Amino acid sequence: MTVLESFEKLNEYFSANSCFTFEDNFRDVISISENEQLEKASLTCALKELEESGILKSSEIDNKKFWILFKPLDSFDQQIEISYLLAAGISSVINNVCDIVGNSSDKCDPKNLTERDLQNLLVIASKASEENLKENA
Repeated sequence: MTVLESFEKLNEYFSANSCFTFEDNFRDVISISENEQLEKASLTCALKELEESGILKSSEIDNKKFWILFKPLDSFDQQIEISYLLAAGISSVINNVCDIVGNSSDKCDPKNLTERDLQNLLVIASKASEENLKENA
């Protein structure tokens, strides 16, 4: 398991939980383990990365290490800059789907992408991936 995969699993875990310990929560993050030592090492690297970025804080009490969210994940903002061509591509995908489903209220402006536009793109990508998986199964 890569650190990036662990990072993704921890983001999913912390979207609903505020504290992690290996003793209490390892199975919540890794339900089936093929190599527990490697997975714990990978999770530890990801936890340290989250701590260095200020998303988590850690504390050790009675020889038990706790990683605790500094604040809820949805309250962390991130600023990104993208080229106009990428914004236009994102807008085109969203607007094409809006045309197909007959929903003009969710069309987006490539000069002013919003978080809602990115959420819509995520929904579109999730649905497309889900359909591809079903077709290829």
